[in-house]
Amino acid sequence: MNRWKNILSFLAIFGIIIVWTYVFRLALLAPPFAVSAYLISVEHRGRFSKPDSLIVSYVAVILSTTLLHILLGTGVIQLYLNVVIISILITFTRFKHPPAIALAVFSYIEHNDVKFVESSIIILIVLWLADLIHHHYVFLADESEDKEGK
Repeated sequence: MNRWKNILSFLAIFGIIIVWTYVFRLALLAPPFAVSAYLISVEHRGRFSKPDSLIVSYVAVILSTTLLHILLGTGVIQLYLNVVIISILITFTRFKHPPAIALAVFSYIEHNDVKFVESSIIILIVLWLADLIHHHYVFLADESEDKEGK
């Protein structure tokens, strides 16, 4: 596997994430999504970078954060409860994507519910599409080159 292709893929995805987080003025949401971009490009389809894990864990964060903000507010106890919920999800299910815990924390630092939900959904779609593109044009291409070289 060509590591240069992977790192360039990561940098392209990260660039899109930076632009979107600045468009929504939620720059603190970039770190967990940046880690996800790295995992799907450099550690493609590994233990913590499977597309279904990424989607389920981030959707769980979006839902739990929104519900906790609406029902209980945005205090430290709510933050802790949200991290507990997400930690349990990624520990006891097959949907293991640890950057989701970071998103749960950052969602309390940047607690604008509408912007958080909108930007998170858009970036999640970007990550999902990036994974598909990376899989078809980088990962599978490298695999076929490896087979031809043998």
